[in-house]
Amino acid sequence: MQHSVKFISKSNSELSDRRKDKKRFSYEGFIQYAKDNMDKYSIIDTGHDMLVSTWYSSDLINDYQKTL
Repeated sequence: MQHSVKFISKSNSELSDRRKDKKRFSYEGFIQYAKDNMDKYSIIDTGHDMLVSTWYSSDLINDYQKTL
């Protein structure tokens, strides 16, 4: 199954804001991280969004959070 990188980013950034995390999950930061690591996570660029498989989605999120 493929997941929208924009949706993942939006959901996680909104949740981070609501929790008032000290290290906030950034919508733009996550999108850029995904663009910079497309090969590593086998991300597909559809032109208007990027898609990541279920297999890599958790790693993508966790690895981005490590950069915060």
